[in-house]
Amino acid sequence: MTRRAGRKRKASIKRQPNGQPARVTAVIRENTKETVIGARVRQYGLSAANADTELAGYAIGRMALAGHFGKEYQPSLDAVLDYVTATADYMRMKWPSAPMPKAMDYMAGRGTSLNPEPSLKTVERIERRYWDLSVRLGNASAESRMWFHEAAFHDRLCGERAEQSVIICVKVLMGA
Repeated sequence: MTRRAGRKRKASIKRQPNGQPARVTAVIRENTKETVIGARVRQYGLSAANADTELAGYAIGRMALAGHFGKEYQPSLDAVLDYVTATADYMRMKWPSAPMPKAMDYMAGRGTSLNPEPSLKTVERIERRYWDLSVRLGNASAESRMWFHEAAFHDRLCGERAEQSVIICVKVLMGA
Protein backbone atom coordinates (compact mmCIF):
# COMPACT_ATOMS: atom_id res chain seq x y z
CA MET A 1 0.00 0.00 0.00
CA THR A 2 1.38 3.39 -0.97
CA ARG A 3 1.18 6.38 1.26
CA ARG A 4 -0.21 9.67 0.01
CA ALA A 5 1.58 12.93 0.61
CA GLY A 6 -0.08 15.50 2.83
CA ARG A 7 -2.51 15.23 5.65
CA LYS A 8 -5.16 12.54 5.95
CA ARG A 9 -8.61 13.19 4.51
CA LYS A 10 -11.47 13.82 6.87
CA ALA A 11 -13.93 10.96 6.67
CA SER A 12 -16.98 13.13 7.43
CA ILE A 13 -16.65 15.34 4.32
CA LYS A 14 -18.59 14.40 1.20
CA ARG A 15 -16.47 14.35 -1.93
CA GLN A 16 -17.02 14.76 -5.64
CA PRO A 17 -16.07 11.92 -8.01
CA ASN A 18 -12.70 13.61 -8.66
CA GLY A 19 -11.84 13.55 -4.93
CA GLN A 20 -12.38 17.25 -4.26
CA PRO A 21 -14.58 18.27 -1.32
CA ALA A 22 -18.20 18.82 -2.40
CA ARG A 23 -19.40 22.41 -2.20
CA VAL A 24 -22.81 23.46 -1.04
CA THR A 25 -23.29 26.52 -3.25
CA ALA A 26 -26.69 27.67 -1.96
CA VAL A 27 -25.44 27.85 1.62
CA ILE A 28 -22.24 29.62 0.54
CA ARG A 29 -24.25 32.19 -1.43
CA GLU A 30 -26.58 32.91 1.47
CA ASN A 31 -23.69 33.21 3.93
CA THR A 32 -21.88 35.54 1.55
CA LYS A 33 -24.95 37.72 1.11
CA GLU A 34 -25.48 37.94 4.87
CA THR A 35 -21.82 38.85 5.34
CA VAL A 36 -22.01 41.59 2.70
CA ILE A 37 -25.19 43.06 4.15
CA GLY A 38 -23.70 42.99 7.65
CA ALA A 39 -20.55 44.73 6.45
CA ARG A 40 -22.55 47.45 4.69
CA VAL A 41 -24.57 48.03 7.85
CA ARG A 42 -21.42 48.30 9.98
CA GLN A 43 -19.27 50.34 7.56
CA TYR A 44 -21.81 52.75 6.13
CA GLY A 45 -24.50 52.84 8.81
CA LEU A 46 -27.23 51.67 6.43
CA SER A 47 -30.36 49.87 7.53
CA ALA A 48 -30.48 46.16 6.71
CA ALA A 49 -33.19 46.79 4.11
CA ASN A 50 -31.12 49.48 2.35
CA ALA A 51 -27.92 47.44 2.62
CA ASP A 52 -29.57 44.70 0.57
CA THR A 53 -30.28 47.02 -2.39
CA GLU A 54 -28.22 47.51 -5.51
CA LEU A 55 -27.58 51.16 -4.63
CA ALA A 56 -25.66 50.21 -1.48
CA GLY A 57 -22.97 48.64 -3.65
CA TYR A 58 -21.36 51.89 -4.80
CA ALA A 59 -20.53 55.30 -3.34
CA ILE A 60 -22.99 57.50 -5.23
CA GLY A 61 -25.77 54.96 -4.67
CA ARG A 62 -25.12 55.16 -0.93
CA MET A 63 -25.31 58.96 -1.20
CA ALA A 64 -28.71 58.58 -2.84
CA LEU A 65 -29.89 56.24 -0.08
CA ALA A 66 -28.69 58.77 2.52
CA GLY A 67 -30.85 61.46 0.91
CA HIS A 68 -28.13 63.69 -0.56
CA PHE A 69 -30.06 64.03 -3.85
CA GLY A 70 -33.50 64.41 -2.28
CA LYS A 71 -36.42 62.00 -2.20
CA GLU A 72 -36.51 61.60 -5.97
CA TYR A 73 -32.92 60.53 -6.62
CA GLN A 74 -33.37 58.55 -9.86
CA PRO A 75 -32.77 61.53 -12.22
CA SER A 76 -29.51 62.24 -10.37
CA LEU A 77 -28.40 58.63 -10.74
CA ASP A 78 -29.35 58.71 -14.43
CA ALA A 79 -27.18 61.82 -14.91
CA VAL A 80 -24.24 60.07 -13.23
CA LEU A 81 -24.75 56.94 -15.34
CA ASP A 82 -24.89 59.07 -18.49
CA TYR A 83 -21.59 60.70 -17.54
CA VAL A 84 -19.96 57.35 -16.73
CA THR A 85 -21.06 55.64 -19.94
CA ALA A 86 -20.09 58.63 -22.08
CA THR A 87 -16.66 58.75 -20.44
CA ALA A 88 -16.20 54.99 -20.76
CA ASP A 89 -17.18 55.04 -24.45
CA TYR A 90 -14.83 57.95 -25.10
CA MET A 91 -11.93 56.30 -23.26
CA ARG A 92 -12.56 52.99 -25.01
CA MET A 93 -12.42 54.77 -28.36
CA LYS A 94 -9.40 57.00 -27.67
CA TRP A 95 -7.32 54.64 -25.51
CA PRO A 96 -8.42 51.10 -26.31
CA SER A 97 -5.49 49.51 -24.48
CA ALA A 98 -6.17 51.33 -21.18
CA PRO A 99 -8.10 48.93 -18.92
CA MET A 100 -11.21 49.93 -17.06
CA PRO A 101 -10.96 49.85 -13.28
CA LYS A 102 -11.77 46.24 -12.41
CA ALA A 103 -14.09 47.13 -9.55
CA MET A 104 -16.26 49.29 -11.78
CA ASP A 105 -16.06 47.78 -15.28
CA TYR A 106 -18.99 49.62 -16.84
CA MET A 107 -18.32 48.00 -20.17
CA ALA A 108 -18.62 44.42 -18.86
CA GLY A 109 -22.16 43.92 -20.13
CA ARG A 110 -22.12 46.37 -23.02
CA GLY A 111 -19.48 44.81 -25.26
CA THR A 112 -16.11 46.51 -25.23
CA SER A 113 -14.82 45.44 -28.58
CA LEU A 114 -14.25 48.05 -31.26
CA ASN A 115 -14.04 45.38 -33.96
CA PRO A 116 -15.03 46.17 -36.59
CA GLU A 117 -13.73 49.71 -36.56
CA PRO A 118 -16.45 52.19 -35.57
CA SER A 119 -17.81 54.36 -38.32
CA LEU A 120 -16.96 58.05 -38.42
CA LYS A 121 -20.56 58.78 -37.53
CA THR A 122 -20.25 56.65 -34.36
CA VAL A 123 -16.94 58.29 -33.44
CA GLU A 124 -18.44 61.77 -33.88
CA ARG A 125 -21.49 60.81 -31.81
CA ILE A 126 -19.33 59.49 -28.96
CA GLU A 127 -17.05 62.55 -29.04
CA ARG A 128 -19.99 64.98 -29.18
CA ARG A 129 -21.73 63.30 -26.24
CA TYR A 130 -18.54 63.33 -24.15
CA TRP A 131 -17.68 66.94 -24.97
CA ASP A 132 -21.25 68.13 -24.31
CA LEU A 133 -21.05 66.68 -20.82
CA SER A 134 -17.56 68.13 -20.35
CA VAL A 135 -18.78 71.59 -21.33
CA ARG A 136 -21.67 71.28 -18.89
CA LEU A 137 -19.28 70.21 -16.13
CA GLY A 138 -17.09 73.21 -16.99
CA ASN A 139 -19.45 75.29 -14.86
CA ALA A 140 -18.14 73.49 -11.76
CA SER A 141 -14.68 74.05 -10.30
CA ALA A 142 -11.79 71.84 -11.38
CA GLU A 143 -11.57 70.37 -7.88
CA SER A 144 -15.28 69.49 -7.91
CA ARG A 145 -14.94 67.85 -11.32
CA MET A 146 -11.97 65.81 -10.08
CA TRP A 147 -13.83 64.59 -6.96
CA PHE A 148 -16.91 63.81 -9.06
CA HIS A 149 -14.92 61.77 -11.58
CA GLU A 150 -13.23 59.83 -8.78
CA ALA A 151 -16.59 59.04 -7.18
CA ALA A 152 -18.57 58.33 -10.35
CA PHE A 153 -16.02 56.55 -12.49
CA HIS A 154 -13.64 54.96 -9.98
CA ASP A 155 -16.07 54.59 -7.03
CA ARG A 156 -13.81 56.50 -4.63
CA LEU A 157 -15.58 58.90 -2.31
CA CYS A 158 -13.50 60.44 0.46
CA GLY A 159 -15.33 62.60 2.95
CA GLU A 160 -17.79 65.48 3.03
CA ARG A 161 -15.87 67.66 0.60
CA ALA A 162 -16.06 64.96 -2.05
CA GLU A 163 -19.78 64.46 -1.35
CA GLN A 164 -20.41 68.20 -1.78
CA SER A 165 -18.48 68.14 -5.05
CA VAL A 166 -20.55 65.22 -6.32
CA ILE A 167 -23.78 67.05 -5.43
CA ILE A 168 -22.58 70.19 -7.23
CA CYS A 169 -21.58 68.29 -10.36
CA VAL A 170 -24.79 66.28 -10.45
CA LYS A 171 -26.81 69.50 -10.27
CA VAL A 172 -24.68 70.98 -13.06
CA LEU A 173 -25.20 67.87 -15.22
CA MET A 174 -28.94 67.98 -14.62
CA GLY A 175 -29.04 71.64 -15.59
CA ALA A 176 -30.22 72.87 -12.19
